[in-house]
Amino acid sequence: MDCVVVNRDGGESLLAAIRSIRAQTGVGISVVVVDNASRPAERERIALEAPGVRLVTFSRNLGFAAAANEGIARTRAPFVLLVNNDAVLAPDYTARLAARLALDSRLAAAQGLISTTEGTRVDTAGLEWNDRGEAVPVFAGIDVSRVPSGVFEVTGVSATAALFRREAFADLSPHGRVFDDRFFAYYEDVDLSLRLSRAGWRFACDPGAMAWHEGSRTGRRTPFRRGVWTARNRWRTLFGNFEPRFLVRHLPKLLRADLAHAKTLGVRGTIIPLLVWPRILADALRARGESRRLSDWPSVERRDAAVATWA
Repeated sequence: MDCVVVNRDGGESLLAAIRSIRAQTGVGISVVVVDNASRPAERERIALEAPGVRLVTFSRNLGFAAAANEGIARTRAPFVLLVNNDAVLAPDYTARLAARLALDSRLAAAQGLISTTEGTRVDTAGLEWNDRGEAVPVFAGIDVSRVPSGVFEVTGVSATAALFRREAFADLSPHGRVFDDRFFAYYEDVDLSLRLSRAGWRFACDPGAMAWHEGSRTGRRTPFRRGVWTARNRWRTLFGNFEPRFLVRHLPKLLRADLAHAKTLGVRGTIIPLLVWPRILADALRARGESRRLSDWPSVERRDAAVATWA
């Protein structure tokens, strides 16, 4: 099995992530760290403290999407684990997810229950959609004790810590560009999940597989850029995967989501539409004529049951 970690000056969090990956039980894992122009001292530390890890370095920041593609292109195993540089996995995390993918050939990917670092609240148990056209984490913020104990279906997985089936990647991109490089960062996993879903694949969360996530270690250094990327990529995802008539019908709610996010950034947030809409409109024109786009928000009935019992 192969694992890809995208890094940019992750420091101790990255090394903790690598240690947890290499401590996985029941599976053999080859680790590729794709470094997005970290400081030289960071790369030296990785080489010194994580021998055996394959380090792929770039002199500029490619963003998560393109860097993940570079890592995936350098792997060959049937299953590919993606892990953020600030996530730590329980020792049986990967083995549990691999068992789920082996059990159900319809699954493109599976993830576990990812909590905040203190381990009491859910960070994400998968992806779902609200009526404002935003992809949000399943069970975000609730106490981990309230999450169903059995495996349940989700409409997508977070790239924070997810195991993907390479066969599903091949269906979308035979040349290895699995994520859309244009996204740079944020919503790239949402877009990928939607494209896989449109191709007939499904997703699951196994809450017995536990991980802990610090949360946006790289992105929080540049909150304004993160706001721009999130707004731009959300619309890019919407135009690329949903029917235009459906989006027009829900336009007031979609725009309210943008307004709410802009307010969180204060005065600077008011210029985000000026920065993102030219690209958004270009994406809308590019997406015209694409077939099999969605006419409603994806949804599933979560079940406290094994994946093998899904209808």
